Amino acid sequence: MITQEKFLPTKRSKIRCFLLLFSLIIMYILDNLNFIQFIDGFIYTYVIKPILWICLAFIVWKFPYIRAKGYLRLRKTLNIWALNFAIIYIIINFVAGVLDVLGKSPYDHSLRGIIINIVFVGSMLVGREFIRNYIVNSFTKEESYLVFVLVAFFMTFTDISFTQYVNLKSLKDTVQFLAESLAPSFAQNLFATYLVYLGGPLPSIIYLGIIEGFTWLSPILPDLRWILKALVGVLCPVFFMMALQNIYYTSSKEFKRKDAEEESTIGWVVTSLISILIVWFSVGVFPIYPSVIATGSMEPGIKPGDVILVRKITDMDGINALKSGDIIQFERDGILISHRIIDIQNIEEEGISFITKGDNNSAIDSTPVKPENIRGQIIRVIPKIGWPTLLIKSNRDIPLDDIEF
Repeated sequence: MITQEKFLPTKRSKIRCFLLLFSLIIMYILDNLNFIQFIDGFIYTYVIKPILWICLAFIVWKFPYIRAKGYLRLRKTLNIWALNFAIIYIIINFVAGVLDVLGKSPYDHSLRGIIINIVFVGSMLVGREFIRNYIVNSFTKEESYLVFVLVAFFMTFTDISFTQYVNLKSLKDTVQFLAESLAPSFAQNLFATYLVYLGGPLPSIIYLGIIEGFTWLSPILPDLRWILKALVGVLCPVFFMMALQNIYYTSSKEFKRKDAEEESTIGWVVTSLISILIVWFSVGVFPIYPSVIATGSMEPGIKPGDVILVRKITDMDGINALKSGDIIQFERDGILISHRIIDIQNIEEEGISFITKGDNNSAIDSTPVKPENIRGQIIRVIPKIGWPTLLIKSNRDIPLDDIEF
């Protein structure tokens, strides 16, 4: 009976799991109920909460031992790869920030602030990962993606403040919330859940701890647009999970050809990075971005379904370098248009403006283009590869006389 209690999910262990889930709900309610405002905010956040999380972690630690399902001999490997993945995630985020925007951290970086933040974040992280580990390994004897998804969803829900849910007023707000907060948090929790399934709480503490440490301790942080936060926050954990599965499967089968293992591992990392770079390129992170032509206003040089490569123009030096004959992409009434410059006007009272015309249009554009409306200059045309995009967008009721998507 003792052996079963230690190594197999039992009725009592599952009861403990429900109590732990209830404890997480209580902690979530305490964080979001209005009565907390009657308690000193600093005392609650940096004293009471850490004590509660440490107590929960201690309670789980005192529970009868439930073993993680991964091989004991591979625990060190799991810890190393958790460390590697966390570093890769930070590097990708920082590179994205360099390409997009880097901002100053809002957190206190005095010695006192660093210590307080370590206690606050560290206690919550340890408590949550101990609970995650006990729940996952109590309900699974082998890989169960249903359990992984349910646990990840629950941890995600309790990781986001209730205020964020109730402040969703429109479809746009909802989509941005799902992409910027909910989906990345779920992806991270899913990967953390897989880590505790294989190696217990330590790999997930290493992975999440390093990422949280960078967020709270770095004086400079990426200030990404919400679409980039979504892409990095979702794609990285998904690729990490796929790569870890491949690494672990290879190691557990005891393949002895080191070269094959290294090639497989490097292949996953390279594939992840290339995929993320492709997505970044598609959404315009880099100085050059693609766009699909929807109309025939620039025929015969540029036809519907062609993809143009646009070099961003972000300052007046780029504006002043434009000349007659250049093809520019500009925005008008929320629509992107790509037409050729046929004249440049520089009126003292109004400043510089550009007269544009589609090569296939009979008349010039009715309104001159101001510098602030110019997105970039077309530098290359790739024929026909944008047709799938046009097919997807063909049911939209948008005038196609002189626009592009």
